Amino acid sequence: MFVIECMMGRKSYITLIVVIFPAILFAQMNSKKKNRLPNNYFGVELDLGLTTFYGDIDEGVAQGKYFPNNLAYGLQAYKSFGSLFLLGGEFLFGNVSGEKNRNENTANPTLRYFKANFIEYTLTTQFNIVALFSDNIRRRINLFAKVGIGLTDFKTKLYDGSNDSVIKAFGYNGQKSTTELVIPLGLKMVVNLSNNLAVSFESTIKRSDTDKLDGVTGNNNRDYYNYTSVGIIFKICSDNNCGPKSGAKKIKTKKPKKTKRKKGIKRHK
Repeated sequence: MFVIECMMGRKSYITLIVVIFPAILFAQMNSKKKNRLPNNYFGVELDLGLTTFYGDIDEGVAQGKYFPNNLAYGLQAYKSFGSLFLLGGEFLFGNVSGEKNRNENTANPTLRYFKANFIEYTLTTQFNIVALFSDNIRRRINLFAKVGIGLTDFKTKLYDGSNDSVIKAFGYNGQKSTTELVIPLGLKMVVNLSNNLAVSFESTIKRSDTDKLDGVTGNNNRDYYNYTSVGIIFKICSDNNCGPKSGAKKIKTKKPKKTKRKKGIKRHK
């Protein structure tokens, strides 16, 4: 668990985007081998990942643990339009949390933390960045830029870290969950395993149109949370668009043999 928490740190996001993604894409765009992968398909994606909060209470995860305070699950469905972009929707639900010391430079610092659960539903568009720079767009590895718009429903509680008492809450004690606008923006790398199966690695920052997500209001700003995930993609397409199946052998058709005439045999008129 410690290894996972270290991997999900902010520095790893920068390393992933700046170093790993460009290196893989450069190798793919300069490859001379062409892959006949599906170009038009319906995709269904299941993903699992961790959230990170950016706002007033953002020095770490509540109680110092990602599980279960920052675990989330997602379901995506989309349609490809050629090789350039995908259009679809996403359903995401899970938890997000954070903690922060108030007056940490004084003799009596106060720890506060929050825990929230949310349900998010968005419409998204994904653009294939590789297709903009390479003629060979049917590759094993592709990188997509993702943008969308949607709504998020959440409930949150802000706690006093000294005695775990609730300071403020939204969506509890008979209150309805708060519904706000959300705008996701991120990057996704897709590795095609076959014509109908792929894996994805995605990191998306989500801007929520509220200051209530961490329970601290009045700062006239917006709260952000990041979702970094690993997913599996199932592609549904027609035989005409899927290309040949991996490992499929070509069937050779035998040409009919020509019959030779025997010498000495005359035809009767």
